[in-house]
Amino acid sequence: MPVTPPVTPENANDGVKKIYSRIAETIGNGQVQLGYQMMGNVESYVQDSYMNYKKFIHEGKGKLEPKTRQAIALATCSAMNCTHCVRHHAKEMIDEQAWTSQEIAEVLAVTASCSMYNTLFKFRDLAHDPTFEAMPVELRAFTFKKTSLGETLTELINTVVSNINGCEKCTSSHVKKLLQIGVTHEQIDEAIKISATMASFNVFHRTQ
Repeated sequence: MPVTPPVTPENANDGVKKIYSRIAETIGNGQVQLGYQMMGNVESYVQDSYMNYKKFIHEGKGKLEPKTRQAIALATCSAMNCTHCVRHHAKEMIDEQAWTSQEIAEVLAVTASCSMYNTLFKFRDLAHDPTFEAMPVELRAFTFKKTSLGETLTELINTVVSNINGCEKCTSSHVKKLLQIGVTHEQIDEAIKISATMASFNVFHRTQ
């Protein structure tokens, strides 16, 4: 049961109704998704959430392709442990016929593999013990190289997930790799803003 009940279009105040109308017209295919109705108790928040989603994920800033933006949003949902958002975005990606179930599974697998490495290297940073630094990594991660996602998308996912998990060493390493393979600072910045936008949705919905 949600902490606060959804605000339906019929029960929304005039300000929220206007935002709902824009959601339905621009990103909702004539509907106001339940996720936005759950935000409707706070007019400023549903407005911010809609505008950020429309700008960075739905339309983009012209630096990243739509499919890349969708993958970053999905990876963020997974890393932020929002089951509701993962299921919603995965279904939307398949329904739009932009993604296959196999590709979605690969995005989630790369996200999980990155989190594994983040856990190890965060511990080494926090332990401040050179003995651990000298130990072999040993963890296997063929997933990074053996999916259909390609190097650029894999590294973008690794970057946003490492950032979410607070692993400084992994984040800086993946940013360096992206720059080496020709991804621009502007593209990386857009990826992080997509992830930040989605993280707000995740924090809200996983508490509901």
